[in-house]
Amino acid sequence: MKQYTNISSVDYINTLTFDYVEMYSFQRGTEFEESNKISRPEYEKLKIRKEKRNDLTVLEKKRYYELHQLFGFTQYLIDDKGQFHPSSTKTNTFKATDPQINILKNILRTEIVDVPSWMCAPIYRDAIVFYDKLNRIISTLNICLSCEYMETKMFCHINGDNKTYDLLRQFFIELGHKIEDR
Repeated sequence: MKQYTNISSVDYINTLTFDYVEMYSFQRGTEFEESNKISRPEYEKLKIRKEKRNDLTVLEKKRYYELHQLFGFTQYLIDDKGQFHPSSTKTNTFKATDPQINILKNILRTEIVDVPSWMCAPIYRDAIVFYDKLNRIISTLNICLSCEYMETKMFCHINGDNKTYDLLRQFFIELGHKIEDR
């Protein structure tokens, strides 16, 4: 059984030691939307056949499982095999000593008074990857600015204040990282 964890954004950033970060955008854009328009109906059709008749060919089963990884679960920037989401685009890279990182740290250190609690499932479209000096991933912060929700990975929740998400949204915009309106 999976163990859920919840930590504050303050504790998260205060205990994180890293050398540099990369910022990513994923699950957005025209190419992504067009691909979904084609792939999702294919997935739904295969899913129904699998559930009702269980008569998929070997190739259809393989395709079903490929699509299931994209549509059957919440999507994170990095999957459980360590692969970046196929739609991901790196938007920025900053050393831990860059001024932008101090801004990011201060945003994540925003006092938590009002934790958002939207009743929707997060769709992560923005992420920050923290690396050590050996270029190993220390942590990945997946961010849904619509639901105002963060996770490092499945079941590992990061609680932030409502203000934290407004500040993150503005931070991304100022860096030229395109985001959607709420």
